[in-house]
Amino acid sequence: MKILITGASGFIGSRVIQIWKDYADVELYGLTRNGLKDSAIRRIDTISWLECDVLNIEAVRNIFLNYKFDVVLHLAAITEHNAIVNHSFETFDTNLYGTLNILKCINELCDKCLFLYASSGKVYGLTNEMPVSENAYSNPTTLLGKSKRITEQVIDFYSVAANQYLICRIFNIYGEGQKRNFVLPTILEQLDQSEISLGNIDDLRDYLYVDDLISALWACIKSRDKFKQYDIVNIGSGEPASVKDIIYIIEEITNQRRKVTINKNKIRNDETKVEFCSNKKLKDLTGWQPKYSLYNGIKNVLRSERFI
Repeated sequence: MKILITGASGFIGSRVIQIWKDYADVELYGLTRNGLKDSAIRRIDTISWLECDVLNIEAVRNIFLNYKFDVVLHLAAITEHNAIVNHSFETFDTNLYGTLNILKCINELCDKCLFLYASSGKVYGLTNEMPVSENAYSNPTTLLGKSKRITEQVIDFYSVAANQYLICRIFNIYGEGQKRNFVLPTILEQLDQSEISLGNIDDLRDYLYVDDLISALWACIKSRDKFKQYDIVNIGSGEPASVKDIIYIIEEITNQRRKVTINKNKIRNDETKVEFCSNKKLKDLTGWQPKYSLYNGIKNVLRSERFI
């Protein structure tokens, strides 16, 4: 099975490669916009590395002309909040037109290919139910949610019978090696200070350890016949937790108390107060179960970052 992973040098993509590289009968192709000369994953000799900007349709098409992929896991996107706010049009271009270029090449040059799109739980926004199922009303409030929702609709429009398209609405992922401007890394980089400065600490979110996400994506691939030709599935823990809960877990693991102050500049006014999913469809169709509790996942990160 030949699997193309776009955004292969990112937080999720690099972890996918580290785990899936040892799977039997799998050929991995990592697509990255920038070179990986100094990256540890670049030295994995069982991976075929492809350098290309997904916004360059001719470059993307040349790749698909040379390889016949069975699965395309499309992770290439801008997802970090500040980058999205400061570069909203670039975000839209990458998230929409980059995806459209991949889609066009799949439709033209692939047959029986499974296209997995990394969407976001942010597409629900001000929805009509909680926890949100895949049938919940979608009313995104953030730029990320809006760009992902539009892209989902484009994928639906471009879906053809020859291939299969699965929208993976992924909720809040955390783990080792994540960029410093996401929630857990933001906390960890302040642990050696007298107090921790944060924004929305009471909002409830659905946090899933990165290895559980990757096992869920693999479960979707292995159970592709259980999904419709165009389908949507939530990927999350199904459990709500706040930043306060994360801090409490860190304090319990490190046996140290921290003072937390609220920085109004870090508060995201476009966010909803509660956001977590029902993962029943994923479990029922694939048999997937998360392996890591929030406590154990955070403990893994703390150990990796040498806080314990």
